[in-house]
Amino acid sequence: MVGQESKFKPGDTVYAKVNPEVKLIVRLYYRRIYYCTYAQDTKKKEVVFFERELL
Repeated sequence: MVGQESKFKPGDTVYAKVNPEVKLIVRLYYRRIYYCTYAQDTKKKEVVFFERELL
């Protein structure tokens, strides 16, 4: 899939549908997966989501 468009870009603030009160920052979008860090604690382990799981 060449030229795939992502809904969110690196640096965007997003929220997971399962835990919408926790702010996340998109670090990377690769192969239809978003790699996010916690906005409040960047030392926490990175989390990954599909686009449908994010708000």
